[in-house]
Amino acid sequence: MDRCNCKACSCIGLIISIVFAAIIGTLFALNLITSIVVSVWIAFGLGVLGLIILTTGAFLGAVTFPNALTSCLCKNGNCLLAGAIGTIISALIALSFTLSSTGVFAIIIIILLAFFFALMIVALVALLSCIICRMCSRHRESTETE
Repeated sequence: MDRCNCKACSCIGLIISIVFAAIIGTLFALNLITSIVVSVWIAFGLGVLGLIILTTGAFLGAVTFPNALTSCLCKNGNCLLAGAIGTIISALIALSFTLSSTGVFAIIIIILLAFFFALMIVALVALLSCIICRMCSRHRESTETE
């Protein structure tokens, strides 16, 4: 039985992302987020960082024997990739025009950016949680046999 069942694209991960996007979209539409451009730049930077982490993990997982990293990337890699690419693309779209809370297109882009950003963060947390769980399980098994 797999005790380290951490999947980001499960129902709970998607629900968290949708709720986060709804909250951010509502706050932006009500003009309560004053520094949205700074937030978009931060989301863009974290999206690039998430893509770098995924790429590095994929290369390391490909050259090593099947281990915690490989199995956890198989579970959460696609979700992390979708979140990172979606965050980068929606941030670039948001940065390409003036963001006004009265524009419907701007509100939709901010909602998409918030959804993909939350999905990426949930996927990163799930990936790290899975890796830590698998490493601790192996450590526990090796200490029990000694």
